[in-house]
Amino acid sequence: MSWVTIPVFILLFGFIVLVHEGGHFLSARWCGATVHEFAIGWGPVLFRTRKKGVLYSWRAIPFGGYVKVAGMDLVLEGKPVKKNPGEKLFSELAYWQKSLILVSGSLGNLLCALLTFIFIAAVLGLPAQVQNDRAVIGFVEPNSPAYEAGLAAGDEIIALNDEPITQWAQLSGIIQRTSAGKLQLSIKRAGRVLVRELIPDFDPTLKVARIGIYPVYVVRKLPWPEAIRYGVSFTGRQLVAIPVSVLQMLTGRDKPQFIGPIGMVGALDQALKSGLYLFFTMAASFHLFLGVFNLLPIPLPLLDGGWIVLYLLERLRRKEFKPEHKAVAQLIGLVVIMAFYLTVVFSDVTSMLRRLLPKG
Repeated sequence: MSWVTIPVFILLFGFIVLVHEGGHFLSARWCGATVHEFAIGWGPVLFRTRKKGVLYSWRAIPFGGYVKVAGMDLVLEGKPVKKNPGEKLFSELAYWQKSLILVSGSLGNLLCALLTFIFIAAVLGLPAQVQNDRAVIGFVEPNSPAYEAGLAAGDEIIALNDEPITQWAQLSGIIQRTSAGKLQLSIKRAGRVLVRELIPDFDPTLKVARIGIYPVYVVRKLPWPEAIRYGVSFTGRQLVAIPVSVLQMLTGRDKPQFIGPIGMVGALDQALKSGLYLFFTMAASFHLFLGVFNLLPIPLPLLDGGWIVLYLLERLRRKEFKPEHKAVAQLIGLVVIMAFYLTVVFSDVTSMLRRLLPKG
């Protein structure tokens, strides 16, 4: 792994959090609510400044952030709110204003993802044609069979089950037709020939076997109108696909398709080595996942979607939920989130260990 990967990951994640919390902050100020603090990160303060009554802080732990709106936390938790002179509390806002503040963080991330996908299509270009003269790996999907077998970007596959491989289409066809059992790959890396064994996954959607590798592509830049259509279409499809994948994973109907912190760093390391297309695609995907995940209707204070649903239910029943009911909802949400997080991290760790184990 390159030494620049960790700093780039921290900066990228910090920017994604900045966009998310910035959405909350700007909408809260626009709605007239009093904002006490805008923080990037958690824990000890590294830098702080106060302007126009708002404390802006940069904290030591870069994974997260928050906007402290007057009375917001207490209202969400069902506790009594004490108003200080000159403040406009979260509870005093109209329902649409509360919802706007809650949803605007995710909207910022989704907008960033959309603009990044458009930028990729128009400026960097999209994969258009496989470089078919050799079977050279351009990217290895984290937590995939190929990743766990130790394959990496730049490896050239020269044989599969002792059959010589001369182009990517030939390799792809053999893998997809595989029904069961191990595959033995001979790869050329830095002038050496290595042998790796792996068992393919079966893709139930495409109904083919796959090992999680992608070829080196040439790219084609799209005209701006076409790039905009591509960005809107791709982002829209992911808005549906991500919640479905989360549900299937939590119900045990599918293996984890998401990557945790370890997988994210590994994927970013590959992306940095592979070029700007993969780097910006990964950045947009992080924005997209954070935006969609935060809107899921899970009643946990860290997720905005759950509170939007609770506010909607309170509005429909014309009555607030009791504090103990909100506490139960938070507990259920916490269990769901922890189950998701532990599943993803476990998949990360086991995949990394398989990759690090000595290969025959």
